[in-house]
Amino acid sequence: MRRINLKIISSFMIIFFILTSLFGFWFVSKTNTNMNLNESNGLILSDTISDLILSDLPEIDYTSLNETWYNHPIEMLIIAPNQSSFIDELEPLVDWKNEKGVKTILLTNFSLYPGIDNAEKIRNMIKSYYISDHIRWVLLAGDAEEDLIPIRYVYNPDVIVRGDSEYSTWDDYYKPTDFYYAELDGDWNQDGDGNWGENPDNNANKIDEITWIPDVYVGRLPADNALELANMVNKSLKYEMDPEIGEWMNNMLLAGGISLYNPPEDEARLTEYIWQNYVLSNMNFTHLIRSTTSFTPQIPPSPNQQEYLTHTNFKNAFNGDAFGEGNSVVFFAGHGDPQVYADESSSTFYTYLDASTSSNFDKPSLIYADACTTVPYDVEYSVGENSIGENLINRPNAGAIGYIGGIRVNWYLKEDTNLEKLNRGNAKLFFKEFFEEKKFQQGRALFDSKVTYMNSDYFLRGDTSMILEWQRKNILTYNLLGDPEIDIYTDIPVSVPDYFNKDIYEGQLVSFTLKDNLNRIVPYGRVHLRSSDGKYCTVYADVDGNVKFRLPTQANETYNVTITGHNLIPSTFNFTTKEDLDIPELIDVEFTPQEITVDDNSRFSFLSQDNHSGIESIFFILTKNNFQDYVFYQVGNSFNQNFKEFNLILNKLKPGDYSYAIVVRDYINITTFYYESSYGFKVEIPFTYYFVIASLVLIISIMTFSIYYIIYNLKKLKKSNREIKSDAFSSI
Repeated sequence: MRRINLKIISSFMIIFFILTSLFGFWFVSKTNTNMNLNESNGLILSDTISDLILSDLPEIDYTSLNETWYNHPIEMLIIAPNQSSFIDELEPLVDWKNEKGVKTILLTNFSLYPGIDNAEKIRNMIKSYYISDHIRWVLLAGDAEEDLIPIRYVYNPDVIVRGDSEYSTWDDYYKPTDFYYAELDGDWNQDGDGNWGENPDNNANKIDEITWIPDVYVGRLPADNALELANMVNKSLKYEMDPEIGEWMNNMLLAGGISLYNPPEDEARLTEYIWQNYVLSNMNFTHLIRSTTSFTPQIPPSPNQQEYLTHTNFKNAFNGDAFGEGNSVVFFAGHGDPQVYADESSSTFYTYLDASTSSNFDKPSLIYADACTTVPYDVEYSVGENSIGENLINRPNAGAIGYIGGIRVNWYLKEDTNLEKLNRGNAKLFFKEFFEEKKFQQGRALFDSKVTYMNSDYFLRGDTSMILEWQRKNILTYNLLGDPEIDIYTDIPVSVPDYFNKDIYEGQLVSFTLKDNLNRIVPYGRVHLRSSDGKYCTVYADVDGNVKFRLPTQANETYNVTITGHNLIPSTFNFTTKEDLDIPELIDVEFTPQEITVDDNSRFSFLSQDNHSGIESIFFILTKNNFQDYVFYQVGNSFNQNFKEFNLILNKLKPGDYSYAIVVRDYINITTFYYESSYGFKVEIPFTYYFVIASLVLIISIMTFSIYYIIYNLKKLKKSNREIKSDAFSSI
């Protein structure tokens, strides 16, 4: 038998390993045989190729930009009975809304919409415009009668809490509310037990059917006839367009009575909290109080005043006969009914007759009455005997510009020291939204405060929920009489500077911080632009006054501008756009890492500029074969951005030499093509890959040798066994 020569096999394996390793190195290096463009001889891109690339790039989406100018969405609905007298009185209000930029339409034919009654038809009409235009404001122009603008009655029985127990009076199952027109989820058509009502006209509310989050802000002008409507509309127009300028605009009246003597419940705790935390830094105020011996109110700093709450003091302070010249905002906390403000002392502080004869002429107030049933506007009264709230909102050129009050009984909880529950929580959070969150539009402050209440710590602790009837009652019963979109004064209004007295170019992004002429920021201010060819666009500042909008790409177009907002005198300007002749430029391009490998996500940074319309996009065109084939990447600005620096991160690339070109485009579609021979880079394979390949070759070689060696020895063993057997038979 021949013996295997291990030296020969070892030599063979070494030679095999060396050859396969050399082949691996050659194979890897072969992947980078293309020219390194960083060291090229100046490759030039032909005009034909550059034109081809430009034609392949996506066009600017002018359609969505122009849509905001030629098809501006509707913001507000005014809904009125289909009566010519009502329509005539409302037309000036519609015109003013549109003039200042709140795109508004007047609707009367709600009978065209589906529903079991007029209330549901009106709600479905509102819902259709909310879906199509995402409207924000709804003004119901008519009293809450079925033949005018009916109100919805919602399943909400009275529940009284005594100690740790509760019981229902069940004397009033259904409560009226305009919240039905604000919260557009569901159909409000099941009762609190989850059972369908036998009579669909009940329209009882199913607790878990709606989100309780209002979709639109709703207010009502409770006019029985065209004359009453004219009084309310004219008061609103004067308030915004031609107000009586004076200190009253910076005044507030707060009045707190005694809700209970035993245990003591002092509403002055609430009114004091409001002036200390919200009013003190924003307005001057008069504080009228009654208190039990358990509470000693603090004296406010001058020039603010604190007096004893009486009928005479409240009436005089309200009218401006004492303690100033009137008030922009009035807050009362205590007991009430349709005809009086009162408290537990049986004292009357204000009556429906006082309201109907109020003498705060041309100084109407926003009034918030934290009291029961001061404005049951769904109830028929005899002539001259309307509720306090209705008399105040109906009062020509006086009374209230807006009235927030309970349409039915509402509740407070005793010993609510944190002022966070039911009436007190609702009222406190209203003024938080109004002053702290700067939501000075009365409808917005009311409905957003309802949401804030339902998201408060009190609710989040799990102590309560909307399942409880008394919680639902307070959300449902506080409604707004008045235009929800009106901004309430907290100071003497002034005009704004001209932000358009410099060169403005077609397609330009116009941006500024809206301030008045006293350098005060105007939160949520309104900038309305329109042109002779039908462009119409309204842009709103954010809470910090920041305004941004991009103009259409049309030179020599004249725009008229109207700026309105909180504590502003409406201000008008105009400007004409100039032609954009500026060429967009690429100033610099950098990429990291400098030595790109197949393991890297490379990052490219571009610095560009265009001083007129601004940079719209930068396109990065990448190729491996002199642009015979290429891919492009796009980075840039949205319509409300004006960045000059852009970053692009590429996914891992295959090894090889790459070249690239860059296109810079501005918003009027002027493009600049950039290409140089130095625009290139090589994607390398990391040196560690060679060790990996060598290791793989070595492993394969060892495995090959091992398999060969095992097979060889198996064959040798088999042969030896045959020889042994053969020798054995031979010996026999």
